Amino acid sequence: MIEGVYVANVTPFRDDTSLSLDVETYLEHVRWLGEKGVRGVVPFGTNGEGPSVTAKEKLAVLERLFGETSHLQIIPTVTEGTLPGTLEMLSALEDYPAAAVMVMPPYFYKPATPEGLLRFFEPVVEATRHTVILYHIPRFAVPVPVEVASALPVWGVKDSGEDYAYAKALLDEGKGVLVGTEDDLWRRLGTGAQGAISGLANLAPELVLGVYEAARSGDAEVGQDLSARLTAVRERCPTPALRKRLSAARSGLDLGTMRPPLVPAPEDYDVGPLIEELESGRV
Repeated sequence: MIEGVYVANVTPFRDDTSLSLDVETYLEHVRWLGEKGVRGVVPFGTNGEGPSVTAKEKLAVLERLFGETSHLQIIPTVTEGTLPGTLEMLSALEDYPAAAVMVMPPYFYKPATPEGLLRFFEPVVEATRHTVILYHIPRFAVPVPVEVASALPVWGVKDSGEDYAYAKALLDEGKGVLVGTEDDLWRRLGTGAQGAISGLANLAPELVLGVYEAARSGDAEVGQDLSARLTAVRERCPTPALRKRLSAARSGLDLGTMRPPLVPAPEDYDVGPLIEELESGRV
């Protein structure tokens, strides 16, 4: 069952000539997240710098991740951007026990028509035995219209857009929704969404889990309070680089640098105050 809090987990890169991917630290960070009680991880999405990681690198990590992780659901993100590349990645994932696969639409040719998106996604869905979640992130990629998602035999959508009505329309069509933004998470989960895929859960898993549990139990006072605190955290670390730096401080792991065109957080950025507030429960 797909529900609960999933982490759009970050990808550690060494600060060497090739900015190589640090597999061991990657696995250690996932273990740390598992200890915090999250439902699963969603590797190589936006916070995981998926479009900056080669298919070969992704598969090397996923082979280890599936081999070592039994209690977490794993939902690999497919961000290859072309139909052949997407089909090749799905074929490589076919024998792994993924809870689902999350597929991003092609993200260069904007705007894309519903017909064009259906021509892309129909062979994708047919090519895999895994449950498919579509990745709606209009800020970076082609949006996935409700009419496209509802016409396909997919579980639903990760909704990383800003429109509250989008999730409700999908749910009304019988599709599932995983909220992909922490902005006003309490309200977004209140639409009936099954859970969240959170980048901030890399550094504040307790807050994201708290909002989700409050939504499940109907505790508005707790849910609204925790959601407001989570929004405050989001406002203080709005970039993937800052989130990675803070995630490293929270987990105690060296999560390394960023791959271009992303740049690492400034060396003089002081993570101490926010980490202290998170640890003490003051934010």
